[in-house]
Amino acid sequence: MGPSRMLQRQSWALILVVGITLSFSLSVLWRLQSRASQPKMEPAGGKGAWRDPRHPCRTMAQHRNPIPEAPVMGAEQCRGLARNWSAGTPPARLDQAWILRQLKLVQSCPWVHNASALGQYREPLGRCCNASTNLLLTQDNTPLGSQILYDGQWAKKYLVKEELLEMLPQSSPFQDAPYECCAVVGSGGILRNSSCGPEIDRAQFVIRFRGLSRRRRPFAEAVGTYGAPLLLIPAFSFAGISAVSFQALYTLEDFGSPARALFMNPEYLARLAGHWRRRGLRANRLSSGFMLVNAALEMCRHLTLYGFWPFPNDPQGRPLPHHYYDNQPPKPGFHAMPDEFARYLGLHLQGALRLHLGRCR
Repeated sequence: MGPSRMLQRQSWALILVVGITLSFSLSVLWRLQSRASQPKMEPAGGKGAWRDPRHPCRTMAQHRNPIPEAPVMGAEQCRGLARNWSAGTPPARLDQAWILRQLKLVQSCPWVHNASALGQYREPLGRCCNASTNLLLTQDNTPLGSQILYDGQWAKKYLVKEELLEMLPQSSPFQDAPYECCAVVGSGGILRNSSCGPEIDRAQFVIRFRGLSRRRRPFAEAVGTYGAPLLLIPAFSFAGISAVSFQALYTLEDFGSPARALFMNPEYLARLAGHWRRRGLRANRLSSGFMLVNAALEMCRHLTLYGFWPFPNDPQGRPLPHHYYDNQPPKPGFHAMPDEFARYLGLHLQGALRLHLGRCR
C-alpha cells in the first residue's frame, strides 16, 4: 500500500525539522486528521468539549476570546473590515500596539469558515507552488544528473546522484489532498499553560534532540513516540545541514523507526518566498511555521493555527517566553514574524483559517 493511500485511512503527524546543526529543533507539528471526519455533535477529547456541527474541526470549548475588552461590531462593520484586509497589505511598521488594535477588531467579529475566501488563497498558491506535488523532493520531481539549488544559499548546488534518489520517495505522499481537518502548531510561548493539548491530539509538543552525532538511539525513539510521523527536513536550504539530514534519515532506518524522513523541496520554498515577496511580505526568510501554514492552505479544507504569536507579551500584557519550551530568541532580522502574524489575522477574519489564541478550556 502506497503512502498516499495510507493517508486516507488514518491520522498522521507531519513534523517539520528546522535548525539542524548539532541538534534537531522540531518547531512545527502538523496534524492531518482523517479525511473521513464528519461534521456532527460528538465528544471531542475533553470534558465539556463538543464538536461544532458548523465546523467539523472545532470544538465549542475552543471559542474563548483572549481579549475580553474587545469592542462589539456589527455585521456590516465586520464585512467592511474583511474587505479592507483582503484588498490591501499591512503597513510598513508592524509593532505590537498596531497588532493589538487590529486583534481587538478581529476578535469582535464572529468567525465563520469561508471556503470561497480559502479558495482565493489556495488557487494562486497552487499555480506558483503546488504543495501536494512539490513540497517534498521525490524521484518524480528530481531527475538523475540534475542540480538542486539551495534556497537559502543560491550559489550552492547539489548534484543529484543515485545515492540521493534512493533516499527519496517515488512520488509525493500528499497526492490525495485536500484533507478535512488540519492543525498547524507553532512553538510560541502563548501555548504555555493553554490547555490545548486535547484539541491538537498529541501534535502540541516541540521536541529538541541534542547531539544526534553522538547518540542516535534517543533520536529514533523520541521521533517514534509520534507513531508513524512524516519527518520533514529542509536538507537543501543551507549546504551545512545536508550531511546531518542524511544522517537523520539513516538513523531512523537503522533503528527500525516507523517514522519516515523526507526532504523539503528547495524549489518549492523559493517559489513560496517569491509569491509572498510580490505581495509585500518583507523577510530575509519565511519562518518554518509560515511555510507549513501555506502548504496547509493548499491541502486542507479546514485549518486551525495554535501557538502563533510574535511578541514577548500576550494580548493581555503578561510576559511570555519566546518558545513555550525555552526563551531563546531568533536571529535578529532573519524572519518577519509580526508581518507573518498580520497575514494570519487577515486569513482568520476572512474565514480562510482559524487563528486560536488564549486558553482552550
